[in-house]
Order: sequence, then C-alpha cells, then structure tokens
Amino acid sequence: MARAVPLWPFLLFGVIEPALLVWAYVLILQDPRKFYVNQVPHSALADAGFPPQAKLLVLLLGNVYLLLAPLAIICIWTPHRSVATYYLMAVGLGDLGHIYATYQVCGEAFWDLTLWNDMMWGNVGVSAFFHLNRWATLLGLFGRLGR
Repeated sequence: MARAVPLWPFLLFGVIEPALLVWAYVLILQDPRKFYVNQVPHSALADAGFPPQAKLLVLLLGNVYLLLAPLAIICIWTPHRSVATYYLMAVGLGDLGHIYATYQVCGEAFWDLTLWNDMMWGNVGVSAFFHLNRWATLLGLFGRLGR
C-alpha cells in the first residue's frame, strides 16, 4: 500500500509516536499518582495528597493518549496526502500548546535543563523534536508528500 509520507516521518509518526502514546497510557494506569506528581520537577506535591479530581484528570489524559495512538496510525499510514498534511498541521499546533502549558506551570525550571526530570524531557524535549519533524515533513525536507 502506498503511503503519503516519506519513510522517516512514516516511522516517527506512524510507528514510534503511537507506541510512545500507548506506553504513556500504560504508565498512567500503573501509577496515576506518580504520573501526576512528576509533571512538575522538584514540586512540593511529592508529599501532598492525590485528590480524586486529579486522579480523574490523569486517567482521562491517559485515555486521550490511547485515542491519539490509532489516529496517528490511520492518518500517517493513509495514501491520501491531504489527510496526512492536515493531521500533521493539527498535531503540530497541539505540540506548541503542550510546550506552552509546561512553560506556564514550570516557570524558571522550564529554562534550566538541569532541573528537568523524565516527564519534562517528554513534555518539552520530545514534543519539540516531534514538532520540528512535523514541519520539516510538511516543508518536504524528508521528501515529497504523496498524492
């Protein structure tokens, strides 16, 4: 089956990213409190409680991750250029929102990489990497998008 995106974006967005989304979903199910506390590095939340509202939001976020995984596969594995293009644009904008939300909450820790934990590297580093690759794909830097 023909695909609309070149090999590297296909592997990154159609295989690796969905796998990471499912992995994040599993991590959330295993320990929602840990996922919640680790959102902000060096936070005072480590000793704080875990209200049911927070648990609900974390589990709902996990559900969104699980929803995004097959959408990525469908939209990247498609032979239709327009589907892949609009998907990459939409998720590229989502990347910016993801990074901005992290910036808003983390303040100065956002700029100090020595303070980053694994979650910060995912929220900012991985999101920025995916974002740059999405726009590089749209600009044709990895090859021409299909029909």
